[in-house]
Amino acid sequence: MVVRAAEGRVEVGNAGLKEAMEQALEQFVDRLAAAAGESLHSVVLYGSAVSGEFHQDFSDLNVLCLFQALSTNVMLALSEPVAWWKKQKHPAPLLLTVEEVKRSTDVFPIEFLDIQRHHRVLSGEDIFATMEIPRTLHRVQVEHELRTKLILFRQQFLIDSANRNKVLNLMLESLSSFVTLFRHSLLIMGEEPAVGKRALLSQLEKRVHVDTKAFLDLLSVREGKLKGNALDVNTMLPSYLKTVEQVISVVDQL
Repeated sequence: MVVRAAEGRVEVGNAGLKEAMEQALEQFVDRLAAAAGESLHSVVLYGSAVSGEFHQDFSDLNVLCLFQALSTNVMLALSEPVAWWKKQKHPAPLLLTVEEVKRSTDVFPIEFLDIQRHHRVLSGEDIFATMEIPRTLHRVQVEHELRTKLILFRQQFLIDSANRNKVLNLMLESLSSFVTLFRHSLLIMGEEPAVGKRALLSQLEKRVHVDTKAFLDLLSVREGKLKGNALDVNTMLPSYLKTVEQVISVVDQL
């Protein structure tokens, strides 16, 4: 399951574009409601657009649609508003029934904890406000996701290793996923994660004694503060992977 005040694909501080994005969200909700009728329970915006970590080049507007019932006919009716939303260059929304959410909190603790901590209800009832998410399998899912993403990273690196820019992009594209999992690793360690990626990485460095410089440099590239060609990818990569491996080791022993 992929999950992450709406800012949309706009730069912070650009009020005009933010307003346009808000209007697009409102139109999307109206189209969803018209298509799904009484089956639609609520529409929720979640992820970086709500947490304040949105980046126009790397982030998406993530929308979750909850339904009383989700039949094939309802999904077919939703195809038109979703096609419209895709034309606005946003990913298709997640579709779940209310009952599915209630019964899968133990399967998706990472995703639902993230939504619970950072979400905004665009329409309908807020079921996340009072949701109880069991932590029994949280550690297992965090370790599983960390190990899986590391394995996939290595696999892709074998394909891209001869191309310096592709390796850099591989690190840039994996950055948010690893930082999200670092945040959940800190939760498992009994710490309240700091707000903001840089503050969180500083907290992780102190807690686990890892080197997060490669992650901070990649954040600078994403933020436009540093040119990618200024980085020594061959030096960064071993440090980047070692940090992930060290966090996995700590989570595994908890």
